[in-house]
Amino acid sequence: MISAQDILTKNPPSVKPDYLVTKARSIVRKEGKRALPVVEGGKLVGIVTRGDILRVTSSKTNLTIAGVMKRNVEVLAPEEELFSIAKRMTKVGVRQMPVIENGALIGMVSATDVLRKLVEHDYNPVKKQVADIMIRDIVYCTPEEELSVVWSKMLSSGFSGFPVLKKKKVIGFVSRRDIIKRGYARLSMESGKARASIVSSVMSPTITTITEDMSTKDVAKTMVERGIIRVPVVNDKNELRGIVDMVDILRAYAG
Repeated sequence: MISAQDILTKNPPSVKPDYLVTKARSIVRKEGKRALPVVEGGKLVGIVTRGDILRVTSSKTNLTIAGVMKRNVEVLAPEEELFSIAKRMTKVGVRQMPVIENGALIGMVSATDVLRKLVEHDYNPVKKQVADIMIRDIVYCTPEEELSVVWSKMLSSGFSGFPVLKKKKVIGFVSRRDIIKRGYARLSMESGKARASIVSSVMSPTITTITEDMSTKDVAKTMVERGIIRVPVVNDKNELRGIVDMVDILRAYAG
Protein backbone atom coordinates (compact mmCIF):
# COMPACT_ATOMS: atom_id res chain seq x y z
CA MET A 1 0.00 0.00 0.00
CA ILE A 2 1.17 3.52 -0.81
CA SER A 3 2.22 5.50 2.25
CA ALA A 4 3.24 9.04 3.17
CA GLN A 5 6.93 8.32 2.60
CA ASP A 6 6.13 7.41 -1.04
CA ILE A 7 4.46 10.71 -1.91
CA LEU A 8 6.00 13.33 0.39
CA THR A 9 7.98 16.32 -0.82
CA LYS A 10 11.40 16.21 0.81
CA ASN A 11 13.17 19.31 2.12
CA PRO A 12 10.14 21.61 1.87
CA PRO A 13 10.72 25.34 2.38
CA SER A 14 10.26 26.19 6.04
CA VAL A 15 10.38 29.17 8.39
CA LYS A 16 11.44 29.81 11.97
CA PRO A 17 9.21 31.34 14.67
CA ASP A 18 11.30 34.53 14.75
CA TYR A 19 11.07 35.16 10.99
CA LEU A 20 9.14 38.26 10.03
CA VAL A 21 5.80 37.59 8.36
CA THR A 22 7.03 39.67 5.42
CA LYS A 23 9.82 37.13 4.85
CA ALA A 24 7.33 34.25 4.91
CA ARG A 25 5.13 36.16 2.46
CA SER A 26 8.06 36.37 0.06
CA ILE A 27 8.71 32.61 0.38
CA VAL A 28 5.04 31.79 -0.25
CA ARG A 29 5.03 33.91 -3.40
CA LYS A 30 8.32 32.52 -4.70
CA GLU A 31 7.63 28.86 -3.94
CA GLY A 32 3.87 28.88 -4.60
CA LYS A 33 3.20 26.99 -1.35
CA ARG A 34 -0.09 26.97 0.55
CA ALA A 35 1.54 26.23 3.91
CA LEU A 36 4.99 26.40 5.45
CA PRO A 37 6.20 24.24 8.36
CA VAL A 38 7.65 26.20 11.26
CA VAL A 39 10.86 24.58 12.50
CA GLU A 40 13.11 25.36 15.45
CA GLY A 41 16.13 23.33 16.47
CA GLY A 42 15.29 20.74 13.83
CA LYS A 43 11.84 20.13 15.36
CA LEU A 44 8.41 21.04 14.01
CA VAL A 45 6.81 23.64 16.28
CA GLY A 46 3.92 24.79 14.11
CA ILE A 47 2.60 25.53 10.66
CA VAL A 48 1.65 28.78 8.94
CA THR A 49 -0.72 28.89 5.99
CA ARG A 50 -0.84 31.30 3.10
CA GLY A 51 -4.09 32.64 4.54
CA ASP A 52 -2.45 33.30 7.93
CA ILE A 53 0.31 35.25 6.18
CA LEU A 54 -1.89 37.20 3.79
CA ARG A 55 -4.19 38.40 6.57
CA VAL A 56 -1.27 40.59 7.61
CA THR A 57 -1.61 43.28 4.96
CA SER A 58 1.07 45.77 5.98
CA SER A 59 4.31 45.68 3.99
CA LYS A 60 6.28 47.04 6.96
CA THR A 61 5.00 44.95 9.86
CA ASN A 62 7.33 43.72 12.60
CA LEU A 63 5.02 40.80 13.36
CA THR A 64 6.82 37.45 13.47
CA ILE A 65 5.68 33.97 12.48
CA ALA A 66 5.26 33.11 16.17
CA GLY A 67 2.36 35.57 16.25
CA VAL A 68 0.36 33.97 13.42
CA MET A 69 1.34 30.29 13.25
CA LYS A 70 -0.79 27.35 14.36
CA ARG A 71 0.89 25.37 17.13
CA ASN A 72 -1.35 22.30 17.36
CA VAL A 73 -0.50 20.61 14.08
CA GLU A 74 -1.88 17.38 12.63
CA VAL A 75 1.13 15.32 11.50
CA LEU A 76 1.70 12.12 9.55
CA ALA A 77 4.00 9.19 10.21
CA PRO A 78 6.04 7.98 7.20
CA GLU A 79 4.16 4.67 7.15
CA GLU A 80 0.65 6.19 7.21
CA GLU A 81 -1.34 4.78 4.30
CA LEU A 82 -2.90 6.73 1.44
CA PHE A 83 -6.57 6.29 2.38
CA SER A 84 -5.84 7.11 6.01
CA ILE A 85 -4.19 10.36 4.89
CA ALA A 86 -7.21 11.21 2.73
CA LYS A 87 -9.58 10.61 5.66
CA ARG A 88 -7.53 12.73 8.04
CA MET A 89 -7.22 15.61 5.58
CA THR A 90 -10.97 15.67 5.02
CA LYS A 91 -11.71 15.37 8.74
CA VAL A 92 -9.68 18.45 9.68
CA GLY A 93 -10.13 20.28 6.36
CA VAL A 94 -6.46 20.79 5.48
CA ARG A 95 -4.56 20.43 2.21
CA GLN A 96 -1.04 20.13 3.65
CA MET A 97 0.32 17.86 6.39
CA PRO A 98 3.89 17.54 7.72
CA VAL A 99 5.51 14.11 7.91
CA ILE A 100 7.48 13.50 11.11
CA GLU A 101 10.03 10.79 11.90
CA ASN A 102 11.75 10.59 15.29
CA GLY A 103 10.50 14.08 16.04
CA ALA A 104 12.06 15.62 12.94
CA LEU A 105 10.33 17.01 9.84
CA ILE A 106 11.15 14.85 6.81
CA GLY A 107 8.67 16.26 4.31
CA MET A 108 5.20 17.54 3.46
CA VAL A 109 2.23 15.79 1.86
CA SER A 110 -0.41 17.81 -0.01
CA ALA A 111 -3.96 16.96 -1.04
CA THR A 112 -2.71 17.13 -4.62
CA ASP A 113 -0.08 14.46 -3.86
CA VAL A 114 -2.77 12.19 -2.40
CA LEU A 115 -5.28 12.71 -5.21
CA ARG A 116 -2.64 12.18 -7.89
CA LYS A 117 -1.83 8.73 -6.47
CA LEU A 118 -5.50 7.81 -6.16
CA VAL A 119 -5.97 8.68 -9.83
CA GLU A 120 -2.73 7.03 -11.01
CA HIS A 121 -3.71 3.74 -9.34
CA ASP A 122 -7.28 3.94 -10.64
CA TYR A 123 -8.95 3.66 -7.23
CA ASN A 124 -12.72 4.04 -7.21
CA PRO A 125 -14.40 6.68 -5.03
CA VAL A 126 -17.06 5.56 -2.54
CA LYS A 127 -19.29 8.48 -3.51
CA LYS A 128 -19.79 8.28 -7.25
CA GLN A 129 -21.47 11.50 -8.44
CA VAL A 130 -20.76 15.19 -8.11
CA ALA A 131 -24.30 15.74 -6.77
CA ASP A 132 -23.36 13.65 -3.71
CA ILE A 133 -20.42 15.82 -2.64
CA MET A 134 -20.79 19.33 -4.07
CA ILE A 135 -21.14 22.40 -1.87
CA ARG A 136 -24.46 24.11 -2.55
CA ASP A 137 -24.01 27.13 -0.27
CA ILE A 138 -21.77 29.07 -2.64
CA VAL A 139 -19.76 32.25 -2.22
CA TYR A 140 -19.32 34.05 -5.54
CA CYS A 141 -18.54 37.50 -6.89
CA THR A 142 -19.43 39.69 -9.86
CA PRO A 143 -17.11 41.19 -12.50
CA GLU A 144 -17.81 44.72 -11.22
CA GLU A 145 -17.02 43.92 -7.59
CA GLU A 146 -14.04 45.74 -6.08
CA LEU A 147 -10.98 43.62 -5.37
CA SER A 148 -10.75 44.91 -1.80
CA VAL A 149 -14.21 43.48 -1.11
CA VAL A 150 -13.42 40.15 -2.77
CA TRP A 151 -10.10 39.90 -0.93
CA SER A 152 -11.89 40.42 2.39
CA LYS A 153 -14.40 37.71 1.42
CA MET A 154 -11.55 35.30 0.71
CA LEU A 155 -9.92 35.95 4.07
CA SER A 156 -13.16 35.69 6.05
CA SER A 157 -14.47 32.59 4.24
CA GLY A 158 -11.17 30.73 4.00
CA PHE A 159 -11.80 30.03 0.30
CA SER A 160 -8.95 30.61 -2.13
CA GLY A 161 -11.13 31.53 -5.09
CA PHE A 162 -14.64 32.33 -6.27
CA PRO A 163 -16.64 31.81 -9.45
CA VAL A 164 -17.54 35.06 -11.18
CA LEU A 165 -21.22 35.43 -12.11
CA LYS A 166 -23.04 37.71 -14.52
CA LYS A 167 -26.81 37.34 -14.79
CA LYS A 168 -26.53 34.03 -12.88
CA LYS A 169 -24.12 32.57 -15.45
CA VAL A 170 -20.51 31.60 -14.73
CA ILE A 171 -18.21 33.81 -16.81
CA GLY A 172 -14.90 33.28 -15.01
CA PHE A 173 -13.02 32.51 -11.82
CA VAL A 174 -10.90 34.69 -9.57
CA SER A 175 -8.36 33.26 -7.13
CA ARG A 176 -6.02 34.61 -4.50
CA ARG A 177 -3.21 33.85 -6.90
CA ASP A 178 -4.81 35.99 -9.64
CA ILE A 179 -4.94 38.93 -7.23
CA ILE A 180 -1.49 38.37 -5.72
CA LYS A 181 0.44 37.93 -8.96
CA ARG A 182 -0.90 41.24 -10.24
CA GLY A 183 0.18 42.99 -7.05
CA TYR A 184 -3.30 43.87 -5.79
CA ALA A 185 -3.44 41.88 -2.55
CA ARG A 186 -1.74 44.29 -0.18
CA LEU A 187 -2.58 47.37 -2.23
CA SER A 188 -6.28 46.57 -2.19
CA MET A 189 -6.19 47.02 1.59
CA GLU A 190 -3.82 49.99 1.75
CA SER A 191 -4.34 52.12 -1.35
CA GLY A 192 -7.32 54.15 -2.47
CA LYS A 193 -6.23 53.70 -6.06
CA ALA A 194 -6.22 49.91 -5.80
CA ARG A 195 -9.67 49.89 -4.21
CA ALA A 196 -11.02 51.06 -7.56
CA SER A 197 -9.71 47.88 -9.25
CA ILE A 198 -12.42 45.36 -10.04
CA VAL A 199 -12.68 41.60 -10.51
CA SER A 200 -12.87 41.71 -14.32
CA SER A 201 -9.35 43.17 -14.43
CA VAL A 202 -7.76 40.06 -12.88
CA MET A 203 -10.16 37.12 -13.29
CA SER A 204 -9.54 34.11 -15.53
CA PRO A 205 -12.28 34.13 -18.20
CA THR A 206 -11.56 30.59 -19.42
CA ILE A 207 -12.38 28.03 -16.74
CA THR A 208 -13.23 24.38 -16.25
CA THR A 209 -16.79 23.60 -15.18
CA ILE A 210 -18.55 20.34 -14.32
CA THR A 211 -22.14 19.11 -14.00
CA GLU A 212 -24.00 17.37 -11.18
CA ASP A 213 -24.25 14.08 -13.07
CA MET A 214 -20.50 13.77 -13.69
CA SER A 215 -18.61 11.06 -11.87
CA THR A 216 -16.33 12.07 -9.02
CA LYS A 217 -13.65 9.86 -10.57
CA ASP A 218 -13.69 11.93 -13.77
CA VAL A 219 -13.54 15.15 -11.75
CA ALA A 220 -10.53 13.80 -9.84
CA LYS A 221 -8.74 13.13 -13.13
CA THR A 222 -9.59 16.61 -14.39
CA MET A 223 -8.25 18.26 -11.23
CA VAL A 224 -4.98 16.36 -11.43
CA GLU A 225 -4.51 16.90 -15.18
CA ARG A 226 -5.31 20.63 -15.09
CA GLY A 227 -3.82 21.48 -11.71
CA ILE A 228 -7.00 22.95 -10.23
CA ILE A 229 -8.34 22.66 -6.69
CA ARG A 230 -11.87 24.13 -7.00
CA VAL A 231 -14.31 23.77 -9.87
CA PRO A 232 -17.81 25.27 -10.34
CA VAL A 233 -20.81 23.01 -10.93
CA VAL A 234 -23.20 24.35 -13.59
CA ASN A 235 -26.45 23.34 -15.30
CA ASP A 236 -27.11 23.20 -19.06
CA LYS A 237 -27.59 27.00 -19.08
CA ASN A 238 -24.17 27.55 -17.48
CA GLU A 239 -25.87 28.74 -14.29
CA LEU A 240 -24.02 28.07 -11.04
CA ARG A 241 -25.40 25.15 -9.00
CA GLY A 242 -22.53 24.44 -6.63
CA ILE A 243 -18.80 24.02 -6.28
CA VAL A 244 -16.43 21.10 -5.67
CA ASP A 245 -13.15 21.45 -3.81
CA MET A 246 -10.25 18.98 -3.88
CA VAL A 247 -10.96 18.11 -0.24
CA ASP A 248 -14.53 17.19 -1.29
CA ILE A 249 -13.07 14.80 -3.87
CA LEU A 250 -10.78 13.24 -1.25
CA ARG A 251 -13.88 12.80 0.91
CA ALA A 252 -15.54 10.95 -1.99
CA TYR A 253 -12.66 8.45 -1.95
CA ALA A 254 -12.41 8.22 1.83
CA GLY A 255 -16.14 7.56 2.26
